[in-house]
Amino acid sequence: MSAWRTAEVLTAEEVLARAAADAERSVREAARRLVREPSAEDVRRVMAFAKSNEASPALQALQRRIARGELSWRQVLMGEAAGDQGVRAALEADRDRLAALCRGEQPEPARRPEPRRADDEEPMSFTEDAW
Repeated sequence: MSAWRTAEVLTAEEVLARAAADAERSVREAARRLVREPSAEDVRRVMAFAKSNEASPALQALQRRIARGELSWRQVLMGEAAGDQGVRAALEADRDRLAALCRGEQPEPARRPEPRRADDEEPMSFTEDAW
């Protein structure tokens, strides 16, 4: 024992070490509470969306990988597969819709813009009054 480390200093170090350990436990517990496990219903909604034509190609590709058993939706939704480039691409492409599905909301379908007809294009169907 060093001369400067008195009994009070050693006691203070022990108290500080216990407080730091308690704080770390509290942070881990709070983080665990913030990230909730996806419910079976959450996974069902996400799977249905991923199989739909409204999902991005990246999310559809991820769905095929999950169907082959490479990953699970639980791993994807809990962030355990966040290091995978395909998972990141799928989550980026459909982030808002997936978040809404996991909150239990049915997101509005994506609206695809109707192709605009140029004024000089002929109509595709003719009726008597068109002549």
